[in-house]
Amino acid sequence: MAEMWEKRHKVVESSRWGSNAKTYEKFRTMAMVPKEELIAYLNKYNAKPKMIAKAIKELDKRGVKIKWS
Repeated sequence: MAEMWEKRHKVVESSRWGSNAKTYEKFRTMAMVPKEELIAYLNKYNAKPKMIAKAIKELDKRGVKIKWS
């Protein structure tokens, strides 16, 4: 299974209620996240260490060199 960037969450169609409601799961894998968003996450002051590691790993996989200053 692909590595996830965000948690899966259920989305309910807005036009239906009760037992007629149709739901589907929405999710984002690492491959769906744009490079700019990953770099912006690395620059956040309150980024989680596990997510930072995921972002660095994905950028490395895409061939992006990170130069820390």
